[in-house]
Amino acid sequence: MTQYTVLIVEDDQQASYTLEQAVNQHPLFKVIAAAESAAETHGLLGQMPDLVLLDISLPDGNGMDLLRTMRQQGITSSVIMTTAERESTTVANAIQLGVIDYLVKPLRLSRVHQALNDFVAFQTKLEESNQIDQLQIDDLMGKNKAQLKARKTPKGIDSTTLSTMIAHIKARKEPFSAQEIGDELELSRITARRYLEYLEEQGMVSMTLNYNTGGRPKQLYHVIG
Repeated sequence: MTQYTVLIVEDDQQASYTLEQAVNQHPLFKVIAAAESAAETHGLLGQMPDLVLLDISLPDGNGMDLLRTMRQQGITSSVIMTTAERESTTVANAIQLGVIDYLVKPLRLSRVHQALNDFVAFQTKLEESNQIDQLQIDDLMGKNKAQLKARKTPKGIDSTTLSTMIAHIKARKEPFSAQEIGDELELSRITARRYLEYLEEQGMVSMTLNYNTGGRPKQLYHVIG
């Protein structure tokens, strides 16, 4: 079982202790160190933690500046901000610097665990495959949920049928035609082709032409990744 390492950067000892307890309650995470200042943090980043819980207000600096320095030094640890700062410009700057979550104090245990679970889900999806399609990228970046509220699928594409087709074609090892998929899912060739063209637009499948048919070239699809 993978266990992710965590560095806590927090100048308030009580808040740091509370965070450490919350993190260590999660079976997939382990706090390896805690720092109370920017200077102390620099000395601990060499351990390359998987995740840094970073406060903005530090006695000898600013967490945002510390994050910029980390990225300039090539330290790729994921970062979750834990702060009382609520100004929209501060939140926007943190997002631009690549934080994966932003937790406002006073922290709630359930919200901390939600952030940790989101981190695990993100890492798991990235590790599942060397290449991922557009739908998976949108899911990783949280776009699918927002899009589904306004429009589940384009006109003419039923979400249930689409999900069924995706699950079906992912199990196939060899290239397939729209006619074959249509027959297997009891859809017309035209309908199956419409869905496959949509999946091609999303980067999930690619289409090639088979000229070895003795006649008109045949469109064959295969799953990417």
